[in-house]
Amino acid sequence: MVSKESMRSAHVAARKGLRQEQKQLYDAAVATHTLACISACGADGTNVAAYNPLPSEPGPADFAARLATHARTVWLPISLAQGRLAWSEAGGGADASVAGALGVTEPTGPRFTSAVLRSCGLIVVPALAVDSHGMRLGKGAGYYDRALTSLGEPGGRRVPVAAVVYADEVVDCVPHDAHDVPVDAVITQDGFYFL
Repeated sequence: MVSKESMRSAHVAARKGLRQEQKQLYDAAVATHTLACISACGADGTNVAAYNPLPSEPGPADFAARLATHARTVWLPISLAQGRLAWSEAGGGADASVAGALGVTEPTGPRFTSAVLRSCGLIVVPALAVDSHGMRLGKGAGYYDRALTSLGEPGGRRVPVAAVVYADEVVDCVPHDAHDVPVDAVITQDGFYFL
C-alpha cells in the first residue's frame, strides 16, 4: 500500500499541474455541486461549515459567499496551536479577514470551539483524496480529524460531512490511522454522492 506521504505528494503535484482555466471551470462546478449537496442533505437555511480554499484547493475564492446563499450561517475554520480549529462566521461582525497560521484566509469575528459544528446541517471539508469508505487524505496536521471527532460523541446528533476533491482524487484506498474520521459524502466537479 502507498503511504500517506507519497499519496499526498502525488496529489499536490497533480494539482500544481492543473491549468488555471481548467481549475476555474472545475471550481465553479464544485460550488454548484456543493449547493446541490446542501439541498440534498436538507441543510438549506441551516448552519453550514466550510472553508476558504487555498489557490491549490478545490473551490472558488468566493466559495463561502456562494454557500451563504443557501445557509443561515457559514462557519469557517481558524487554525490554532496544537492542531485545533476554532470557527468564526463568514462575513460576521468583521469586515476584514486575515491570512492565518497556514496561509488560509480566516475571518476576524468572534471565535467559537468546534462544538459549533453540532449546529450545522452539513460540514464541507477540503481533502487531497478520498476513497469509497469515506477515508480522506488531508494535509497531515490532523486539524479536521480533531474537530470532527467531537461529532461522534454519544447522544450527539450525527452531522453529515462532505469531502471536496477533484474527480481524479477519488481513489481505491486512502491509507488511514485509527484516529482518522471518515466522511459521509464526496463532492467533485462532476457531482456529489453519499457513501
